[in-house]
Amino acid sequence: MIGRGWWCPACDAAVHRVSVDDVRDLELPGGRTLRCVAWAVYEPPLRDAIHALKYDGVPHVAGPLGRAMVAAWQASPLAGSIDLIVPTPLHRSRRRERGYNQSAKLAASVAQGLGVRMAAGALERWRSTAQQAQLDRDARQTNVAGAFRAGSKSVAGRSVLLIDDVMTTGATLRACAVALLEAGARDVAALTAARAI
Repeated sequence: MIGRGWWCPACDAAVHRVSVDDVRDLELPGGRTLRCVAWAVYEPPLRDAIHALKYDGVPHVAGPLGRAMVAAWQASPLAGSIDLIVPTPLHRSRRRERGYNQSAKLAASVAQGLGVRMAAGALERWRSTAQQAQLDRDARQTNVAGAFRAGSKSVAGRSVLLIDDVMTTGATLRACAVALLEAGARDVAALTAARAI
């Protein structure tokens, strides 16, 4: 049960974990691929925890979720050398409403667990977009296309691990990865707390 921002052992035991070998590949322009690891399936109780983190002002749940993401990453076939942790950014107007970026909270926990530097400002959502949760698959792709930009000084030549809360269609992760690669990132992989089936 989620209470006051804490994730309990019963919740952890009830999570439907994604197999460590189940890495999703998203096609990117230019024949590149974004490889994506997720800790668990987006269903209760994890869905409830993410909603609490995202919409109910319960940032403390990011700690235990981030630690679980670290374990999922370390057990995956992608585990290896990462130079930089980058959270999926919110537009400043949404961040103002929410008070924080839930992906940045998760990324901070992951960065601490992996001992890798987090660059919260390396990627920017420069264009405000509709909430992805309200859109169908095709509309999600269009909604976030070109909405992100990255600073080459932060990411050039680096291997980046992109962090988000949920992967549904992969549209947001794909758009973020494109921006990071265009800014000169050597390669980009993604890690999420949850993934839709």
